[in-house]
Amino acid sequence: MSRCPLCWPALLGLLLLAACNGGEGALPTAPPSQGARPGATEQAAIVGSWSEAAPMPTARSEIASALLDGRIYVVGGFEAGGGNTDLVEVYDPDADAWETVAPLPASLDHAMAAAVDGKLYVLGGYRVFGRETSPATYRYDPASDSWTERAALPLARAAGAAVALEGMIYVLGGVGPEPTVVLAYDPASDTWRRLAPMAAPREHLTAQALGGRVYVIGGRWRGANVDTVEAYDPASDAWQRLAPMPIARGGLASAVVGGRIHVVGGEELTAGSTFVAHELYDPSVDGWTVAPPLPTARHGLTAQAVGSALERRLYVIGGGPRAGLSTSPLVEVFTPGE
Repeated sequence: MSRCPLCWPALLGLLLLAACNGGEGALPTAPPSQGARPGATEQAAIVGSWSEAAPMPTARSEIASALLDGRIYVVGGFEAGGGNTDLVEVYDPDADAWETVAPLPASLDHAMAAAVDGKLYVLGGYRVFGRETSPATYRYDPASDSWTERAALPLARAAGAAVALEGMIYVLGGVGPEPTVVLAYDPASDTWRRLAPMAAPREHLTAQALGGRVYVIGGRWRGANVDTVEAYDPASDAWQRLAPMPIARGGLASAVVGGRIHVVGGEELTAGSTFVAHELYDPSVDGWTVAPPLPTARHGLTAQAVGSALERRLYVIGGGPRAGLSTSPLVEVFTPGE
């Protein structure tokens, strides 16, 4: 029987749907989470507008990113052909231009990234999708354009979230051993410690630091999306349950603009669809409002906020417009209105 060269991306897409569900090996049979409405376009309560910026040179999904010295570093992920990559591309919002820097020490997808003290840290991810979860910690120095390996995660993780707060990096959720346990990394001492666990396991989630706390939002487990929102307080090593998301979803991204967390995109595995949803969480009132939807539905995307406190914009980068394996080079920018 002859081999079809076009079949590999399609096959990997099916494997992606099967494997991206909390480490299980088959497609979920549970119904969609309550409130998971792909493509919901409720009346926007927040004003603003979307525009396009220079596209990423290489279309990718299941990527990670971090903001370092005003530039967005986008690392790893899947390329259109289906394999993962060691690629690192950097976007300069001031110039609306991209450049490529030194590659990761290993090809990774579903990794996590954060920046502390002028260095970029890439944590975990899959070396081989769905089978080989990495415990590695890599540090990038932009001054020398070079990578070094640092202390490994105590528990290998992929498809989690990483957040930098007051000189520490917190790794939350994901696929791997003891997935509810929070891992904290101190770059200064190159050491890890375990912290109080989340209420329940979830992967393909998003998280942000705001006001001295870490907010963990959405995600999924065993294929079912969740709308759970929790806040972690490092001072007390304790968690607080907060108002749930309006639309439960995993494979989403977020960034902080104007003291609120913008949450965009996502995926519904059971329906085989993606989201244009754009919602804002306001910690001051523990409430959600709806914002103008993404122009292009995507999952496995990344987001960063860049600019001054008064002129901050939301950059939404890459991701897959279709459920499973798909990629995009898109950069869509949300500018809040008055």
